[in-house]
Amino acid sequence: MSDLLDDDRSDAPLSRMFSPAQLLSDLRTYYLLLVLLIVVGLGAVIAYTLVAAPVYTATAIVGPADISDEPLSDMGGGLSGGLGGIAKHLHVGGALGQQGGSDPFDEYTALLTSNRLASRLIRQDHILPEIFWTAWDTGQNRWLARNDFLSRNVDQLKLLLRRPLKGAPDEEDLEKYFKKNLLVDSSLETSFATISFRFHSREGAVRLLGLILREADNIIREDKRRDVEARIGYLNTALVHLALADQKPELIAILSEQEQEMMMIESDHLYASKLIDAPFAPLTPTSPSPIIDGLIAMGLACVGWFAIIRMVPAGSWLAGFVGAFATGKRRRKHDRLTHTAPGFHDDPLAGALPIQAVLDGPAGRDGTPRGTPGKGRA
Repeated sequence: MSDLLDDDRSDAPLSRMFSPAQLLSDLRTYYLLLVLLIVVGLGAVIAYTLVAAPVYTATAIVGPADISDEPLSDMGGGLSGGLGGIAKHLHVGGALGQQGGSDPFDEYTALLTSNRLASRLIRQDHILPEIFWTAWDTGQNRWLARNDFLSRNVDQLKLLLRRPLKGAPDEEDLEKYFKKNLLVDSSLETSFATISFRFHSREGAVRLLGLILREADNIIREDKRRDVEARIGYLNTALVHLALADQKPELIAILSEQEQEMMMIESDHLYASKLIDAPFAPLTPTSPSPIIDGLIAMGLACVGWFAIIRMVPAGSWLAGFVGAFATGKRRRKHDRLTHTAPGFHDDPLAGALPIQAVLDGPAGRDGTPRGTPGKGRA
């Protein structure tokens, strides 16, 4: 603590510097400085709120779809031997009391931020211009050329560092964008997941989140359709060449189960997931948030005020600036330390006419000034 800011506590222990009484005393003395810092912080928040682009967050709740092999669950261990191997090969062991495959909902949540989904959205839905709208020329319907001064220097630096140059955003950039702005919050207590997506417009956030959820489900649907079609073809061929007639009923049961699954794939609106709550974005943007940002600015102002009061070295220009905000006896001490020493021009009698007797010295016995010849000695 400098002598200017704290005249009687410069050698105080650290515990005393952080005591409530000491803090209250400093607050009474330097409250004007705290007010200034808060006003500056709130002004910066207001300026940022006016110039920053709003960000909206759309959320949706999804859960696993009701996909089961219940039509064959009562068969128990009726299928064994060769048909058990066929069932294992076709990944339908869940219906036969064997080890089933992976959960489609887990695959669904993993796909949401994958490169595979990003490539599909680019190839089929053409969302790159909407996502990276700042780099897209809507009038010319093309990407903006990177011919400005900053872009040219950045590209030259990338060449020196042997980094690839990109003339336009691609699926890698979209995947990074999803990992930053698409959040998947899976509940530990339930099987539901909350999906959030941040975007610069409210309508775009809702539409793009719905598109992402639907395309991720379609990827799993197409994979499952391809697998089931292959299984049905295999089972039809196996029925034709099956030599043991007593195994045909069990094989026909597996084929029937696969045909039912194909029916669900083709008819269900969503295959791997179930939409619990549709995508929705509130009217109020999530960023910038004036209230939260204002509270943060006030907190930083208080921390900065405390650091200035405690750590400003004595004799520095900042100590003089802080001392100007002091009130009470410390303000009087600050004025005393910064006041110029009085000189002759500060003398209230400096403008008076000189007294000749005082300038010439004391008078003699005869009343004449010393140093001049008296009348009696003439």
